[in-house]
Amino acid sequence: MPLIVETGLAKVLAAGGTLISGIVLVGSLAGGARYAATAASIGISDTVCGYAETAGLPSMADSEPTMSDLSPAIRAEVRGGIKTAAALGIPRDAIVDDVFTALADEMPGTDPARIRKQAEQVVTSVAAELCAELPTESLPVDAVAGASRGMVALQAALAMRGIPYSWGGGGPSGPSYGIGRGARTKGFDCSGLAEYAWARAGVRIGTTTYEQWRAGVRVPRSQIQPGDLIFYETNSSIPGPDHVGIAIDATRMVHAPFTGSTIRVDTWAGVPSRERALVGIIRPT
Repeated sequence: MPLIVETGLAKVLAAGGTLISGIVLVGSLAGGARYAATAASIGISDTVCGYAETAGLPSMADSEPTMSDLSPAIRAEVRGGIKTAAALGIPRDAIVDDVFTALADEMPGTDPARIRKQAEQVVTSVAAELCAELPTESLPVDAVAGASRGMVALQAALAMRGIPYSWGGGGPSGPSYGIGRGARTKGFDCSGLAEYAWARAGVRIGTTTYEQWRAGVRVPRSQIQPGDLIFYETNSSIPGPDHVGIAIDATRMVHAPFTGSTIRVDTWAGVPSRERALVGIIRPT
């Protein structure tokens, strides 16, 4: 199976539903407003303000329709999506691509170049509004660093979405050919993905789920944060966790599920089989 690295926000995160491609899914995966508040709390103002930079962009007078012509739903989705995308470090161009897709659906028959200009202006305008609204004060350095490592790990894992599962595959450097039934597939298994994601955040957590289970502090599920590792024991005949996912929020995770699948986002909370197998949550240190 070929290695596919999908880098656009829509390709990285799109998993169905009504959304402005990946942007809205970021917000929904992360618990919407609750996740946006978390993002603001770790200092996304600079990134959001960066999205508002207008150098080289057309003026608002050059494009129709105006911002006031946007549906309230799309405008609200763009606002929430920009904040959460900023927290994950999503490039501005990817946000514009997703807004372009949404506007194209609302403006059938319109010149794509005009829609692209409008998408640029929508992102600029909404980001400028948010830039003025978001707090500029900083949290203590240790608090910011602790939160940002999890965000970096999560972003790295989400960027691998769509890459094949490979038994024994993957590590700090990225996807690799595995062993056994994974020997012909370049990709990740569950612990390989977790090791890669946290290596990108500058933390070595070990190669196997057994090592990773001991690579941090235990976290109650009520305090789960993006990037935390969620462990499962699916084979009771072998003591210890044998599967790991990377938390997006208190509901969903990104993981490499099994041979024949690809790295994907799944619901973990409230799913009976996963609740029964859950052994705990670890925040790497």
